[in-house]
Amino acid sequence: MLTASDYRAKAREALKGNWGIAVGTAFAVQAISVVLVVIAILILFASGLSNLNSYTYGEPNFSTTGILFYLVMIIVALFVSYTLTIGFNYFTLNLVRGNEFKFDNIFSRFNKIFKIFGLYFMMGLFVSLWSILFLIPGIIASYRYIMAPFIMAEDPEVGILEAIGKSKEMMKGYKWRFFCLEISFIGWILLSVFTAYIGLLWVTPYMQTAFAAFYLEVSGQSGQNGQKTQYEYDLSDE
Repeated sequence: MLTASDYRAKAREALKGNWGIAVGTAFAVQAISVVLVVIAILILFASGLSNLNSYTYGEPNFSTTGILFYLVMIIVALFVSYTLTIGFNYFTLNLVRGNEFKFDNIFSRFNKIFKIFGLYFMMGLFVSLWSILFLIPGIIASYRYIMAPFIMAEDPEVGILEAIGKSKEMMKGYKWRFFCLEISFIGWILLSVFTAYIGLLWVTPYMQTAFAAFYLEVSGQSGQNGQKTQYEYDLSDE
């Protein structure tokens, strides 16, 4: 049974000689997402400046149009960010498998942008519904569905609920192991704080590549050729 250190070792092996493109690709994903959010904030701020003449002390001064544009840009940012994340998952899967990987992998799933948004929406909805009961069931649910983005990254034709169902099957008996894998990166993340978060440029691809290695194991594709060797999807109990 593989441990967190084993997944990290697999990630380091996959990243050996490929750190440059991995860091650059991860940076592009984050930069594009941040730029879209900044544009949304600037639109909202600009709408406030345009209404300075009608300013009333203590009251918001943003125009309705500005607020609407802001909300639209935030939604666009979510669509783009989720799709880039799926694309980066595809990049790391190729990296771990030893397949061809390219920077433009992050843009390879934009033809499924609405489905991808739907996936994240449904994941968030299910987790929220479980969280209504208590916090712990919500946390457990989040780990139950956590492989769904990797499933859709690998197979963009998979249905939203099908991806979530497959993730539920995969994570049976593996939720604690994935939690331990996530926790094992806390030290690296804390160290990044002392570098003004610049260190995250390296930590992010390291983490995501380790998560890709985890996905390939729980999906029975731990071999380099990506063929299923241990796991067969069973959706009969969804």
